[in-house]
Amino acid sequence: MFTVKPIADKELQKEICEALHVPYEPQTLAYYAANLKEDRETVAEYIGICQFTVGDIGKIVTLSCPPSFITDEAMIVLCRAVMFFMHRVGIHKAEMSADAGPDALLSKTGFSLHDHTYQMDLDAFYTAPCKYEKE
Repeated sequence: MFTVKPIADKELQKEICEALHVPYEPQTLAYYAANLKEDRETVAEYIGICQFTVGDIGKIVTLSCPPSFITDEAMIVLCRAVMFFMHRVGIHKAEMSADAGPDALLSKTGFSLHDHTYQMDLDAFYTAPCKYEKE
């Protein structure tokens, strides 16, 4: 079982980035994905991080997991949690650079690639999310 949660502590964000070999971006907000132990509360291992900024447009700076561990389900849930947060705070569009994470992962997020930038209309997504699903 895994969990996805926001990171309120910058030291924890830095620690997770180091564990996942991802550059720490101190100016960003972040969520993590983690596998849980059998008690379903204790983190067994961190399996992903999403660092992002909010403004006129939500920008995902990092969406990453260890190279040896790509689990589509956890990483897509992680990305969707960030998208939902952005939408809830009034952001209508989100984007991420094509180098924000592994191509195999970014291509499964539902974002559209235009000129080396993945883009998402959050209003349209939350009106009809099924149209963004990739086969």
